[in-house]
Amino acid sequence: MKKMALILQGGGALGAFEYGVVAKLVELGWQPTAVSGVSIGAVNAAAIAGARGGDIIASLHAMWEAITLPQLPMLPASLQGNLSLLGNPNFWRSRSDFFNMMRWTSLCDTSPMHATLGSHCDFEQINDDKHMRFAVTATNLHTGGPTTFCNHHASGAHTHAGNHTSTETVLTPAHVLASGSLPPGFPSTRIGNDHFWDGGLFSNTPIDALLNMLEPNEIATLPIFVVDLFPTDGQALPANMMEVQTRTMALQYQNRFWTQYGGDGRLEGFVAMLEELERELPAKSTLRKQPAFQWLARLQALKNIQVISSAAAPEGGDHDFSKYGVNKAYEAGRAAVVSHVEQAARKKPLLRDAA
Repeated sequence: MKKMALILQGGGALGAFEYGVVAKLVELGWQPTAVSGVSIGAVNAAAIAGARGGDIIASLHAMWEAITLPQLPMLPASLQGNLSLLGNPNFWRSRSDFFNMMRWTSLCDTSPMHATLGSHCDFEQINDDKHMRFAVTATNLHTGGPTTFCNHHASGAHTHAGNHTSTETVLTPAHVLASGSLPPGFPSTRIGNDHFWDGGLFSNTPIDALLNMLEPNEIATLPIFVVDLFPTDGQALPANMMEVQTRTMALQYQNRFWTQYGGDGRLEGFVAMLEELERELPAKSTLRKQPAFQWLARLQALKNIQVISSAAAPEGGDHDFSKYGVNKAYEAGRAAVVSHVEQAARKKPLLRDAA
């Protein structure tokens, strides 16, 4: 088996695309050693790391079977995408305590997903970093920054950077649920004395969480697959209010990673600079002991990133948990992997240029 790391974004029902991507990668002989996720990506990550018997494909299939709505007779399958707005029995249910409406801070109750995670995922296995390294990220309502909950910190990881913290802890369904607690539909999730909303509100591509779990001997070579659910380039101008809403969502949750590194040199230039700095800096330099330098050295792993992108998000696609919508996204994920492999065989660059 070929080893890989996975970074899984949030995107509601668009997570079925991630399901298809990961299933196809596993079929092709790839085995995840570390996975980080946000929101529905955290749910997928839990199904991957917590796959009973190690059967990742079966675990993802069971999770998505649980949260996919059955097809209703008489109504065309392609028109059932909005039915989940009425509720999803194994994910959420609409609130009915209308007498208390003035004090609501959410529209739904997510306790069904807490139960679904507990019944479908092996959390003893998720907490075993020897089996697989695992991290989910949520947004802390008290600090305004992200908190990563993980089962492993590698040597040289950074655990406190301003209002961004990462903590090793015993992971439970609540940590995964916290990562997907998207307002105003879903309530915040309390962990300890803090309350958390969806991690995608701060960053929908949890790269730092993954880098914190990489061991030094993996930084130079371990392939890292990023599943991009919200590509935003090359799209037509929105023509109606639904398209405006869909594009707004895509811009909010797009992969902002590409603008963070390299400037005009782009990501390739940034990584080349880090490698040259590593070579030129004397071995006994005290800078090598500085946390800032150790993090820069860890960023060399960025050269191993391979992005598998979905098509532009369809109207209402983030809440389309219908059988038709989920299957369509799943098959698109599988097809995207095939396309990616064919592109690699033609020896085209796998790194996307910085935006």
